[in-house]
Parts: sequence; structure tokens; C-alpha cells
Amino acid sequence: MDNQILKVNDQGLKSELEKMFSRVKVLVDKYNIARDENKLLKEKLHELEHALSDAEIKVSNRNSELLVKDKEITDLKNKVLEERKNKVSGEDKAQLKSRIRELMVRLDSHLEQKTNNNF
Repeated sequence: MDNQILKVNDQGLKSELEKMFSRVKVLVDKYNIARDENKLLKEKLHELEHALSDAEIKVSNRNSELLVKDKEITDLKNKVLEERKNKVSGEDKAQLKSRIRELMVRLDSHLEQKTNNNF
């Protein structure tokens, strides 16, 4: 009888061990899957960090280009303003031409008087 009880206990123990080993196998499989996923996620993170770094460099370069372009625009605006300051308006040109003509007429008449007085 004791032998039979040992056999029943051995079978129960064997059954429980098989259940435990199958659970351990499931856990090991899940662990391996999680480890592989973790490895893939780390690789993806590294790729994303590299892409982010490249994007930051591009943004920095674009900002530098924008600063250069902004300086060029400011320089051109200043140049236009300077040209407008130095440019004589149409009315001023007309007055200057009129004044030059008056001076030329006076100079001609003065030269004619000098020439006439000399003879």
C-alpha cells in the first residue's frame, strides 16, 4: 500500500513539476520576446536620436542662413534709404536746371558786356 501511495504522490509531483516547467517555459519565452523588443526599441531610439540631431543641425544651419539673409535685406533697405536721401527730387532738379540757366544767361550777358567794353 505504501508503494501505491508513493506512486500516486510521484505522479502528482511529476504532474506539478510538469506544470511548473511549462509555466517557467512560458515565462522564459515572454522574457526572450521582451528582451528582443527592448533591443529593437533601443535601436529605434538610437536612430531617432540621430535623426533628431541631424534635424537640429539643419535647423541651426537654416537659422544661420536666415540671419545672413536678414542682414542682406537690412543692408539693402539701408542702401535704398541712403539713395532716397541723396537723390534729388524732380522738382529740385527743375529748380536746379532753372537756376543753372539763369546763371548761364547772366554769365553770357556779362561776357558780352566785357567783350563789348573791350572793343
